[in-house]
Amino acid sequence: MPWEAYSGLLSVGGTWLSEDELPVALHGETAHVATTDRLLVFDTTNQLTKATIRPEGGEAISTLTPNERNRAAPPVVTDGASPLVLAPFLVRKAGVGTQAAQGAAELVAADAVTGKVAWRLSLALPGWTKDVSDSLVISVVGSSGEVAVVTLAHESSVITSASTTYAISLTDRRVLWSHDTFRAATIAGGVVVGEQRKTPSEDYGIPTGYDLTTGVQRWQGQEYLNLGLHPAGPNLVYMYARAKDDYRTTYLRFLDARTGEVRQNDAPRASKCRYDGASAVVCFGREPVVGVDASTGAILWQLPDEKANRVAPKVTAVWHGRVYGKTDNGTVALDSRTGTDLPTPPGIAPDLVNAFTGIAISASGDDVTAYQSAG
Repeated sequence: MPWEAYSGLLSVGGTWLSEDELPVALHGETAHVATTDRLLVFDTTNQLTKATIRPEGGEAISTLTPNERNRAAPPVVTDGASPLVLAPFLVRKAGVGTQAAQGAAELVAADAVTGKVAWRLSLALPGWTKDVSDSLVISVVGSSGEVAVVTLAHESSVITSASTTYAISLTDRRVLWSHDTFRAATIAGGVVVGEQRKTPSEDYGIPTGYDLTTGVQRWQGQEYLNLGLHPAGPNLVYMYARAKDDYRTTYLRFLDARTGEVRQNDAPRASKCRYDGASAVVCFGREPVVGVDASTGAILWQLPDEKANRVAPKVTAVWHGRVYGKTDNGTVALDSRTGTDLPTPPGIAPDLVNAFTGIAISASGDDVTAYQSAG
């Protein structure tokens, strides 16, 4: 894989330095690798880069060089017969005449197979970004149907809540709506779910759902401290939070993305939840590893299981009914619905996988390699 896919993310011992997602999206045998200043369209079958896409609306605010940490979010590949890969960039437009230089965001849409750019859309930055341009982060949260959602946020610990979310029409190539002080976390059930703040300096977050196409508020919860919201399946959202008036009280819940209703009030403590594309969500990152029904939020299984003498694997990926991971005994694959070991262990424990390609840390631990998948 190109060095950009893992730059600054691997330790000397060949382990990931953080729990951040790889800045990579798979589509068939193509790997799309994002950085803050370019998008690589990489053919995993011949190790050739089919396209390198850079912003054209201005100079990228930051440029990735070898051994620097790649802080870009993964790009997003849309559904449909002619899928697009979406990647956002933060740029600085040069001044012209009396017009001063200014920052902007540029969303690039390219053919997910060939890498040919289909279109570009410039997004004006909100006023709150004026003095924090060097600490902005931008990501495509996801897409559903003909709408994509992009979130811009300030990563400084001083103003952690400053953010703006945009809904973009992929057909009209325009902004359908935008909301300040709202940081989207996922799209599920036709609703954009994220954290709303009353003001940029507010300490408390409110789980909120907005209609994907209109931006009309569909539901809103109560205020929490240290609110975190994460994708957890086609209609579920995983929530971690502390009580507003008692930080010792912790809430771990699965919410229905469509209504905000609590589906499971005793969810596992986890840093990641992944939908398997079938009927289960697997939560991991901390023990226990837990399988959850993707429709109801009910707990299906968990590991470790002392009675059965089974340990919890270190989960690396979840895809199409399978959980991939590692134990002291080697690589493993589990049934995501039951948690049982599948009869044939995988040759690798992929960090990303689809029907054609698996991506994992190489045996040497020095880089990341793409392998042919068995499906």
